[in-house]
Amino acid sequence: MPTNNLKPKVPSEGGPELEDIVEKAENALSEMEGDYEVLVADEIANINEFLLQAKSNHDECADRIIEIHRISHNIKGQAATFSYPLLSLAAKSLCHFIQENAERAGERLDLIEAHVNTMRIILTQKLKGDGGQEGQGLITALEQAVGKILAKD
Repeated sequence: MPTNNLKPKVPSEGGPELEDIVEKAENALSEMEGDYEVLVADEIANINEFLLQAKSNHDECADRIIEIHRISHNIKGQAATFSYPLLSLAAKSLCHFIQENAERAGERLDLIEAHVNTMRIILTQKLKGDGGQEGQGLITALEQAVGKILAKD
């Protein structure tokens, strides 16, 4: 059994307080929020570019849908961390649509476009938190549209 050489190196008392650590982390996230808005705007633009490519070249549609899913998945995972849970929900809806039936998603690029437009609105309007009735209405409309289209399968 290996010896535990770490314990003598770590002081049993002192060190930063938990409240200080949390405060520093919150400050760091707050400072990064502006950078995130620029980054996610670029990511939404990338989704739109892949969407345009899918519309113009049906042979590449499946590959573009995969890229759209990849980017949406990243947005879904990051957005709530930066006070954009609505953006996360919109990306989640898009991911769900593609995961459930990528072929149907390729046939219904208009619904992907609706997701992209919704994400843009959330970001440009800075709809943080739950977004109120307006924000919840946007997400509900997307989810209902996805559900209706997937129910046709």
